[in-house]
Amino acid sequence: MNYIPNIISGLRVLLIPVFVILLLNSNYFNALILFIIMGLSDALDGILARYLKCETLFGAYLDAVADKMMINISFYILCIMDILPLYIIILVLARDLIILTAIVINYRNKANIILNPIFISKLNTFIQIILVIYCLLFLNKMANLTYVQDIINVIMITTIFSIVEYVYNYKKNYTFKSVRYTTDI
Repeated sequence: MNYIPNIISGLRVLLIPVFVILLLNSNYFNALILFIIMGLSDALDGILARYLKCETLFGAYLDAVADKMMINISFYILCIMDILPLYIIILVLARDLIILTAIVINYRNKANIILNPIFISKLNTFIQIILVIYCLLFLNKMANLTYVQDIINVIMITTIFSIVEYVYNYKKNYTFKSVRYTTDI
């Protein structure tokens, strides 16, 4: 039973190419349904891991990789389709690269990395998922783009705050050779 959350995260990774194909082939309704399923699976794997008491370092990284692939690829395609502006992708990718750089530095220096989720990062991921769903609703003619900029502004704020918190925690904890990171990177 303790492998179920990892299977859910792994399936999310495997569904990303299917989502991309649906979106690029203008099959927007099925892309919307699939993305909602992938978004719900993000919450489900974490809940199950805690409920089944089977949280693992591998599972934490798999979930984070699945989230970042799902969001960044979606943002990129929506940017190519002229629905999202390029600057939001650049900001989100910059944040991810900053965090990845800190993880690599700590790994190379054999620092003790403790995975500890932070609220602002979870909120940021949730709002990013909402933005993609909103854009997919637009493509399905179920919404207009009226609130896209508002959602983007919230993502920008939460992204910047999460960068600041990660950098602060990195500087504070690196001195003690113990760095805290979220699994929701």
